Amino acid sequence: MTTSLGWFCYDADEQTEARVYFSEALNTAVVGGDHSLATRTLSNMARQSVDLDKPREAVRFVRTAEQYASRWEAPPRVSSLLAIRAAQGYARLGDEMNTSLSIKRAWRTFDQGITDRDPEWTTFLNEAELVCLEGMCRSDLGQHKRAVRLLDRSATLQDVEHSRNRGMCLARLAGAAAQDRDFDRTADAARESLRLIEGGQSSSRTRRQLVTVRERLGAHGDSPAVRDTIDLLTHHIAQ
Repeated sequence: MTTSLGWFCYDADEQTEARVYFSEALNTAVVGGDHSLATRTLSNMARQSVDLDKPREAVRFVRTAEQYASRWEAPPRVSSLLAIRAAQGYARLGDEMNTSLSIKRAWRTFDQGITDRDPEWTTFLNEAELVCLEGMCRSDLGQHKRAVRLLDRSATLQDVEHSRNRGMCLARLAGAAAQDRDFDRTADAARESLRLIEGGQSSSRTRRQLVTVRERLGAHGDSPAVRDTIDLLTHHIAQ
């Protein structure tokens, strides 16, 4: 419950509260010898650290999580999640080699499939989500064309059950497309993300990402298409 509260706070952009809950959950897990809970919480902490622009901390959290994962012989899907979390940390550091190695490890363990030992907290990690996370890594490395292809593919793959994750992916796609100066794709992805937000599939993280898209477009506001997208985002995203 405590690590879940931490994630809810993280998703709502209440980062200080999230870290308090994560720390409490980790302490409880360590004292109680719950290695699975420790693994889960450290994975959450690594994800938050990337968003807080603390990538070295994120990588350290992942490495510690891997130690706990080995103690309960975690299934491949857990290993895949930890590998892509490490990739996110390395990507934010600009370390292309370790990012690529971690992404390969994430896909290798993902391709081993699901088992009856997979914890509930890994069920979100379907193919679409892993493609999206890889795309985010490529975007952080400045590989914007590659990121656009991956994020576009992820948005296509994601099912209705995970439409909230699709909304975040579309926001990331809009950002990568803006960086790649593909403003038509930026507009399409932003509109679709906004449509999902207005349908109730929203989070503070998605809105924050769309604000970032608007800021990136501000440097290219000399064309009607760009101005229209900026106006659209300004109208729908209160910041």
